[in-house]
Amino acid sequence: MKTENKSLVNDILNAIEDKISEVGKQSKKAKKAIERTAKELAKKLTKLTHKAAKKDEKKADKVAKKAGNKAKKDVEKAAKNEAMSAKNAKRTQNKKAKKSATSQPVTLPKTESAAPKAIIPKPVAKPAPAAPAVARKAPAPKPASQPSTSAEPTPTKAE
Repeated sequence: MKTENKSLVNDILNAIEDKISEVGKQSKKAKKAIERTAKELAKKLTKLTHKAAKKDEKKADKVAKKAGNKAKKDVEKAAKNEAMSAKNAKRTQNKKAKKSATSQPVTLPKTESAAPKAIIPKPVAKPAPAAPAVARKAPAPKPASQPSTSAEPTPTKAE
């Protein structure tokens, strides 16, 4: 970084001195001021270039990490899909086996023909599942209100 900085300072100094020398001779104070500003400028420029390089490195690392994560996810997804397809295949085999065990082949009366026909059993239609019955309670019957014919007054809570 220091050598980079020094070479940049020299380049800046030479460029500025060339432009100023075209105008005329310069004093020592002017040369020192130019040198100081060239050093400061070089320092700032090297910081900026290093910052940009670090930023690019971080981006590259991030992209590489993202690609690695994506590859890992793809592998996991493929394994999961394979397991699910195996499970589905097993389920369909079980269904076919169950269906063939429950359905009985239909035999047709033999007819005199040149070639025997293949017997294809018709699939057994499954009854639709009944909707669960919701048990509702009937409202309790209210006692019929009869006018009291007795001479006794009805008792109240306060008594």
